[in-house]
Amino acid sequence: MFNYLTILAEEAGTDSTNITGMDTMGSIYSIGILIVMFVVFYFILIRPQRKRDKELKKELETLCVGDKVVTIGGLVGFVANIKDDEITISTSAANSLVTFTKSAIQTVVKRDNLNPDGSVKKEPETEKKSFFGSKKKEDKPE
Repeated sequence: MFNYLTILAEEAGTDSTNITGMDTMGSIYSIGILIVMFVVFYFILIRPQRKRDKELKKELETLCVGDKVVTIGGLVGFVANIKDDEITISTSAANSLVTFTKSAIQTVVKRDNLNPDGSVKKEPETEKKSFFGSKKKEDKPE
């Protein structure tokens, strides 16, 4: 049985194997491009998200009373009680207690990284590095 390309090749007076060979190469290139796009998609989107999820899971396992948390709804508070899969947080100066599941926690700031007033400690600035190496510190005029 002839396919459509063979009939076109006969009408054009060319060899049908040449046209079907080009069609096969085009299919291989198309599949190759799709594979490359999937690999790029994986390394740009999927892999970093899995890494963030793994870090959050680790932080939730080591969560303790006094840590500052932010829920997926944007509620900020300090952990007051942990019971299995439920976390009770104190949300305001009036010590309103709200209970959430662990899956509702978006961000965790450990108690060690907090100032006495509840704000996050700033890390000392390190020397910034450029793409090609370390930047030189500029001399400041006095």
